[in-house]
Amino acid sequence: MSTTDAHGVRETVTANDLFYWPPGHNVLVEADAELVMFSPQHEHTRVIDHLRAKVAG
Repeated sequence: MSTTDAHGVRETVTANDLFYWPPGHNVLVEADAELVMFSPQHEHTRVIDHLRAKVAG
């Protein structure tokens, strides 16, 4: 799985990595993955709502 941030910097993560992706990133998932996300609740809710809207199309 990799991410590209708002400045064009790309970061790749693999199993068991701990990482921080700042706001403004795009994610590319090339294989099935399971994530555990930690965020303050008010910020996490905004992220999940955004993801749901993108999936709904």
